[in-house]
Amino acid sequence: MSDLSTEASDIATGVALASGTMSRLLGRAAGQGRSVTAWRVLSTLDRLGPQRVGDLAVEQRVAQPTMTGLVIRMENDQLVQRQPDPNDGRASLVSLTSDGKEAIEAYRQRAISSLAGGIDSFSAEEQRILAQAVPLLQRLNDQVAAKLDR
Repeated sequence: MSDLSTEASDIATGVALASGTMSRLLGRAAGQGRSVTAWRVLSTLDRLGPQRVGDLAVEQRVAQPTMTGLVIRMENDQLVQRQPDPNDGRASLVSLTSDGKEAIEAYRQRAISSLAGGIDSFSAEEQRILAQAVPLLQRLNDQVAAKLDR
């Protein structure tokens, strides 16, 4: 193991397990029959704008044919559309439609409602502690993302 403290390693284990479980549970609570990957693709398109199918496949860690199939299904459901890539005539860019934008916003609202219901049952002190943890978790996300981008 590296030179990380045992305490940091134990905390990291707890955060990783809790965040993974939360992600899966929110996907089930808010997903309404779509795969977690489909929701992540819609979220990526909402955050980053139009993307190539290959780039979406790399980001979601799936094979390009798998992503192509997912894009076709979402295109048939009118959640995304494909247009020629202006920088490469052989490729296309996938973007959200207005229905796709509404779908990802509704998904996020269902996820937030699921979490808020649980948080509402916490004591005021527990809610305060959790609120203080949010910026730390975001900073941790930013640090991990920065290392991945190197």
